[in-house]
Amino acid sequence: MASERLPELDEATFVGVRDRIQNYCGIYLDDSRRRSLGRVLRQRLERHGLEGYGRYLALLDSPRGEEEMSSLLEEVVNNETAFFRNPRHFRLLAEVVLPELDRIRPAGAPLRLWSAGCSTGQEPYSLAITVAEVFGLPPRRPVEILATDISRRALNYARQGLYTARELQRVEAPYQERYFLREANGYRLQPALRDLVHFQELNLIRQPLPAQVHAVDVIFCRNVTIYFRVETSQRLMASLYRCLNEGGYLFIGFSETLWQIFDAFERVQNGGVFYYRKGRPPAEAPRRPPPAAVRPRSVPGGSSVERPLYLGTPSPSAAKATPVPRAAAGEDAARAHYERGMACLRDGAYEAALGAFRAALRAEPNLVEAYCGLAQVHANQGHYAEALKDCERALEIDDLAEEAYLLRGLILRQVGKMEQAVADLERASYLNPSSPTAHFHLGTLFLALADRERALSAFRRTQRALLGRPEGALIDGVPVHMLRRACQQHLGTLQASGKAAPRPGRL
Repeated sequence: MASERLPELDEATFVGVRDRIQNYCGIYLDDSRRRSLGRVLRQRLERHGLEGYGRYLALLDSPRGEEEMSSLLEEVVNNETAFFRNPRHFRLLAEVVLPELDRIRPAGAPLRLWSAGCSTGQEPYSLAITVAEVFGLPPRRPVEILATDISRRALNYARQGLYTARELQRVEAPYQERYFLREANGYRLQPALRDLVHFQELNLIRQPLPAQVHAVDVIFCRNVTIYFRVETSQRLMASLYRCLNEGGYLFIGFSETLWQIFDAFERVQNGGVFYYRKGRPPAEAPRRPPPAAVRPRSVPGGSSVERPLYLGTPSPSAAKATPVPRAAAGEDAARAHYERGMACLRDGAYEAALGAFRAALRAEPNLVEAYCGLAQVHANQGHYAEALKDCERALEIDDLAEEAYLLRGLILRQVGKMEQAVADLERASYLNPSSPTAHFHLGTLFLALADRERALSAFRRTQRALLGRPEGALIDGVPVHMLRRACQQHLGTLQASGKAAPRPGRL
């Protein structure tokens, strides 16, 4: 039967399949996925030679249903991932978390890390490279990395440890040289590094979770709950909390939050990055300096193709290796310096970026964009007072400079001046109501302030501003589809919290 002759997916079948998927693995498909799900279902009907959607629902409910559900999910779930995705998490792991765990855990006890939702393996292998940089290879102390996913196809790909040059674009050259072997059809991880990672198929919402994922020290569960409804996220977070050792750490995605979901974790902030801890490390543990072997030769995730969100700190080598465009003959000098500064900023070459922005201002003292560039660099370096002065200089020149208000609002939030941050972000969103960025940051700020109504309004404005934008387009280094999912999850959480009186929780 030709798939094009099958009818469009009706509401009852869409809801029936959606509910079965959610019951099986927690993934909830909203109405925007109806057309794509219909396309997949028509292919599955043709694959099995079935004459209608009712027969397919019966197949899902049959003894063969679990096998078919697994195949269906391969077509429905997005396995998008990358090496060192959100590089600041890996810097924290290398510079803070692993040295601390090395200090407080018994010397012979293994440190156990879990990549929950590992997809095609780039995340757990990034963890392994980070471990190797901190502890050496083989590690000077026992380390185990468990990687789990619901997708058999993704796990089979991950176990090969073989990646294309395109998939390695975020892996810095020194790590490629140390940990990958060039082969005819790609780059394969060194056997000693692959041996650190153990892959296992796992459905995260099936209870109880197996013994293998208990008593772990670090969990990376990033961009998993963006597909879940609030009650499913609550169940998962409770399970992850039970799996962590006391003093262990949880990392979630930038667009995810535990606000109004789970408040047992202690929220930790370091360098503008938020992550979560189960209890506190022992205060009485001796604070001895780590041996030389624990100091990373360089920090994994130090430079990235992602644009820094005003906070990152790339490795010192990034500034030396950054290629910068030269000004074309006759090109306006100030503009050429500014473009060079932005190229350096994107690559994490902060000193070069500062020099370029200052050169732009020497050529054109009233170039607002150059002051905003200086503010981004200074904020990324943690020099918040200087960054605020840069924003103020930009606003002295142009008091309608949207980017300056946006930057100043984000910096004010970092230094804890929340109400002033709200005022600046609201001004930025007023000046450019079609831009999703200020609306989204306002929403997350209102979440931090536990202001439900204003958070709801800000995320709804973000959704409207995202209408019609291509899914793969980047906004400040973040794909549109991730911003859209983040808004959907935040709105779902906020709407659910409005149905019953919310209880205050730690962020």
